[in-house]
Amino acid sequence: MKSSHIALEGITNITKNDVLVIFSYSGMTQEPLLMAKQARKNHAKIVLITREKTSPLRQISDIIISLPTNEKLLRFGAVNSLFSEMFASSLISPKLNELKEKMEITQELTDYLKIKD
Repeated sequence: MKSSHIALEGITNITKNDVLVIFSYSGMTQEPLLMAKQARKNHAKIVLITREKTSPLRQISDIIISLPTNEKLLRFGAVNSLFSEMFASSLISPKLNELKEKMEITQELTDYLKIKD
């Protein structure tokens, strides 16, 4: 299982009382965008740390912390995507009905990562 799948599983537990902090240098990476969309669905606040002036992540974030644009995307892009995945930690509910629902949402999210024919 990829770490992005674990992060997407964890994001299903986020609530309106939580804040999701995303590091995405480009703001264009699919995994952080999926996490942000789910956080938005769950009414959580989103803090984005990014370099780009325009991106899908910027459009749905509540607070944006801009990084300097003098670094190349390749240098930090992959590292920041990994960090953003690590911010969503998984909490397992003792309530089986809730757990089943969360697992179904996780499956829907990870399906977006698969190549479509």
